Amino acid sequence: MAYYFLFPEIDSTIYSHPERKLLNAGGDEILEIVKEKHTDQKYYPTRILVKFKNEEIKNVIQDTIGSSTFNNGTSEVSLKLYETEQKNLINLINLDVFAVSQSWQEGKGRYSNLPTSSNGVSWIYRDNETNQTQWPTGSVTGLTFGSASIRIDEFPSSSAHKLIIGDKSYIPVLSASSFFSGSDSTEIYVETSASNAEYGSTYSKSPIANFNKSLVTAINTYSTDVSASMIGTGWPSVGILILSGSVTGSKGNVKVYTSSIAGNNPNTQYGHQPLFGNTHGSDSDVTDKFSLQGGTDGTAVTFYPGTTGSLDEDLLTAGGGTWWTGSNYSSTQQFLNADSFDTDFSVLQIVQRWSSSLFASQTYNQGNLPSGIENHGFIIKQPESVELNASHSFGELQYFSVNTHTIYPPKLCFKWDDSTHEYTSQAKTSGELNVSLYKNQEEYNQNDIAKFRVHVRDKYPTRTFATSSNYLNVGYFTANSFYSVRDAHSEEEIIPFDDTFTKMSADEEGMYFNIYMKGLQPERYYRLLFKHKNDDGTIIYDNDYIFKVIR
Repeated sequence: MAYYFLFPEIDSTIYSHPERKLLNAGGDEILEIVKEKHTDQKYYPTRILVKFKNEEIKNVIQDTIGSSTFNNGTSEVSLKLYETEQKNLINLINLDVFAVSQSWQEGKGRYSNLPTSSNGVSWIYRDNETNQTQWPTGSVTGLTFGSASIRIDEFPSSSAHKLIIGDKSYIPVLSASSFFSGSDSTEIYVETSASNAEYGSTYSKSPIANFNKSLVTAINTYSTDVSASMIGTGWPSVGILILSGSVTGSKGNVKVYTSSIAGNNPNTQYGHQPLFGNTHGSDSDVTDKFSLQGGTDGTAVTFYPGTTGSLDEDLLTAGGGTWWTGSNYSSTQQFLNADSFDTDFSVLQIVQRWSSSLFASQTYNQGNLPSGIENHGFIIKQPESVELNASHSFGELQYFSVNTHTIYPPKLCFKWDDSTHEYTSQAKTSGELNVSLYKNQEEYNQNDIAKFRVHVRDKYPTRTFATSSNYLNVGYFTANSFYSVRDAHSEEEIIPFDDTFTKMSADEEGMYFNIYMKGLQPERYYRLLFKHKNDDGTIIYDNDYIFKVIR
């Protein structure tokens, strides 16, 4: 049997507290699940993000465990966080973990930084306050995306107006009389690289098309993620342009640029308004933004099918991460009057979904398995009913982060069966035994896979006449024999006695087991213990079997 540990690539706490919703804590040594009290007398929750490297996950599955063993139903993967402090906890605590559905940046901020650092993930942003890539905050029904409705109050008078959808600009070229009609006049420029586009009486960029149809036809031809339709096209009531998302998971803004018409438009009957929208013009350029998924908020981003996150509640500010839903993408742990709040989430199914993406390039397939998802890490949070209870704190839980200077960073623990025992007929089923560790190098490099051998013999052997010492005879534990690893200084149990995953193996030389030093903290001493079950009961052997891991 074997254990293999991975340590996180990045982690952070994110805070919904109104004064800390832009706070990045990626550099902190502590991760915390807490509900902070604000001056409004309400309690605001936090969440924890943890991510492990794709390449390390792929290597341990493919090269160390073996893909067939990993997926044969006998392996296990657990997410471990180690408690550093807890305060004022209620008797029953539940924590949930989900697979994060979008990428995020750790940052190097700290809770105590003044001014507050926002150079990484926060409750609002996946990256930082500069790029401002928001966590999705809305939902859609099924696979259907909403529409953006844009009121058009007048025809364009020149090429001083343009509509940008994605990376393409739609610009009137000649007279505006047929801009929204289906005439065959050459009316629309369609150009890529919208961010570099210029508008004015002379349009200098080279278009990808001179389109001799209406704006609606041009959009439907060149915008792959958007479809267009028009309600009403008669002057002076031009009508409403309807833009709808047409690709599952597509999202983005429609941008409208127009030159100033305030004070220059003689047609005051209909107000001095820009080409699109209901915002009054000014003497400078006017930009209106419309969401392709709702039409009311230019910055709104919706959840991808199969995912969810924080909606805009009375208590919670929208944000706080997004995650995959369903039993294959989540795990729960309950603590009842607990002495320890170290986590041990079972996350095998989540890692198997990552594996499907890493090895077979599978993607999310709603309702069907196998289904792969990209690895963006885990999010750990309290149940929604607790987070939305604004009147109680429920206590505080703090865990060591990957930045800790202790031996307790978070771990992704892989466990599988690599044991073999074909010498049960020769096993010591009763009697006192002498147990010793041999071929122990005492020091091992952190990249080693160490094979430890255990010599087993009778403490009081039966007298026989022989030409060699009975000390050289090979002896065996029963198949119910196990090993454990502890930190020699702190007595922290690194690998516990596990009746499923720490069984010892046997071959012609005796009992043995393997330890992967990669998952142990370097420059520390560790102690081995053995447990043997036979007809006499259960015996623990703890005789200062010490080894050290070095860099």
